[in-house]
Amino acid sequence: MEGAAVFEKVNKSVWRVIAARSLSDLRNGGNVVQGSAVAVTKDTLLTNCHVASGMNVIVVKHGDAFEEARVVSGSQKRDQCVLKIGKQMLEPVSGVRSYDSLKVGEKVYTVGSPSGLENTLGEGIVSGLRKKDGQHLVQTSAPISPGSSGGGLFDTSGNAIGITTFLLRDAQALNFAIAVEEFGK
Repeated sequence: MEGAAVFEKVNKSVWRVIAARSLSDLRNGGNVVQGSAVAVTKDTLLTNCHVASGMNVIVVKHGDAFEEARVVSGSQKRDQCVLKIGKQMLEPVSGVRSYDSLKVGEKVYTVGSPSGLENTLGEGIVSGLRKKDGQHLVQTSAPISPGSSGGGLFDTSGNAIGITTFLLRDAQALNFAIAVEEFGK
């Protein structure tokens, strides 16, 4: 599938995350953190801990839909957090692909909310397969910007292969995603 078809397939599974320490901060826009999350079940999303951990108010948003979420598990050290919402209303990704099946050079797509621009599509390749502190990372040339953290990295069939997490500043197209299967460890 090309980019438009992949986006059509995964768009409903990627949510914007808005988190704050208090409801007042959320309402006033003060000390608000924005990111993204990927639905893996009807009430569960994967994101990065640097987006949601330590926040008392977490809202996930997709279009006009808003839902409160809470962190139910995670690892600060590995930057992996799992969010739950109170309703069974999410559309989970249709498939997950293993890290070991990935090939350097294959085309991939990112979907996230950079700078709060909800569900933005990016395109690139798998530019490396890395292991850092025992964690599998997918290096990609697909864009990842602030607000994209916690979004999805998808293959050309729309399978989730990673949760976008960081980029190396002062470098070009050195972006990283945590392999999705790492969230089950």
